[in-house]
Amino acid sequence: MRQYGTRTAYKKIKQVAPTYLGGIKNWELRRCRCCERATIFIAQQSGSGESSSCFFCSANDRYELLAEEIRNRYGSKLSQMSVLELDPCSPLRPLLGRARTYIRSFYEEDRKLKEKNGAVWEDIAELSFQDNFFDLIVSSEVLEHVPRLDCALQESARVLKVGGAHLFTVPPRSRTRKRAELSNGKITHLETPDYHMDPLCKEGILAFWDVGPDLADVVTCPGLNVRVVRGPEGSAGRVVWMAEKVAL
Repeated sequence: MRQYGTRTAYKKIKQVAPTYLGGIKNWELRRCRCCERATIFIAQQSGSGESSSCFFCSANDRYELLAEEIRNRYGSKLSQMSVLELDPCSPLRPLLGRARTYIRSFYEEDRKLKEKNGAVWEDIAELSFQDNFFDLIVSSEVLEHVPRLDCALQESARVLKVGGAHLFTVPPRSRTRKRAELSNGKITHLETPDYHMDPLCKEGILAFWDVGPDLADVVTCPGLNVRVVRGPEGSAGRVVWMAEKVAL
């Protein structure tokens, strides 16, 4: 309701309620590693970590992994950091909101709005921020949808301070490969089109990349040390990646 309004929330609940009720045997009572509250993780019939989410903050397994990594790696230092999150409404907002500077961003192709609900329009492949501005960038299920993944990593390197990092999750795959290309506004599919679910786009969002353990070998970016720092975890083998800026 906070994210999309009462009417949209009601329609969404009506649509998904049967699926979640059908998965009630997979519901789980435990403490959420994102909001740190005792909660019920409501699950769809599949019962996967991606479809199981905290009743209070809506975090699923990937957001829990990110929250753990942020707390363990930065702890009290977060209050002195400048942070960019490539998500206007993520469950990490209360945690990252402790930062000295916390900027949330969104991306829409038509770019009708420059600002929406306190978030600013940004393109990860062409950020508007100055060099060496951020200590931390956080994104979840974003980079696989960027046609020029190399440009996204280069922009991360440009706006991060030395020692800063881009923490991110992407759907785990066995290897890294380009699924589609964008040239002069035209998409050429190199693999069978793969559209990922998105609450703001009923058609879903096209994945331009599969990202696997060989990411650093396939997509290189000078100045970034790209590696897995948490996981794999769960049946899907979820991991948290870090692209850390190093001095050249």
